[in-house]
Amino acid sequence: MLSKPKYVARREEVANLPIIAVSGPHGSGKSTAAKEVAEKLGYEYISAGELFRNMAENANMNLEEFSKKAELQEEIDKFIDDKTVELAKLKDNIVVDAQLGGWMLKDIANMLIYITAPFETRIGRIIQRENKSAETTRQETITREESEKSRYQKLYKIDISDLTIYDIILNSQKFSASDCVQIILLAFEKKMKGVEK
Repeated sequence: MLSKPKYVARREEVANLPIIAVSGPHGSGKSTAAKEVAEKLGYEYISAGELFRNMAENANMNLEEFSKKAELQEEIDKFIDDKTVELAKLKDNIVVDAQLGGWMLKDIANMLIYITAPFETRIGRIIQRENKSAETTRQETITREESEKSRYQKLYKIDISDLTIYDIILNSQKFSASDCVQIILLAFEKKMKGVEK
């Protein structure tokens, strides 16, 4: 049985730093950037999306079907979010890639990053990645993102369209993946130097 919801971690509960949380919509390039940032820093990469996809595969469902199941079974999201926070509290030097990473870790992460791109740009990337038709990809993405927004509002009273919590917001249509990584690394270096003073 999946666990009940816990709570958003607080900085005083966490000795393991630093933590970078990368959030953003599907096809924005957040996972690509998060993985490369982790690699450049020698940090561990943690993905809530991979956990969700693994759970969908184990249930023999595609992501759209599993998203609908998650709407009916709140413990799915709660399990993933609790697991993300738990790992962040236990591990040193990590980059967390998660839709709710910024919100779940906003009181303990050293830096909160949001990566986005126009909808059609994101759809094009997902089509290339998953080799599906444009119409199928568009409909699945709309359904999935509407489901996520509704679930997060219901579960945590979080409006994921509120970007005011983030330290940096990047449009990956205007900046290449490499540029996004360099911007994040530069900002992180400067912020950590400020913390050390």
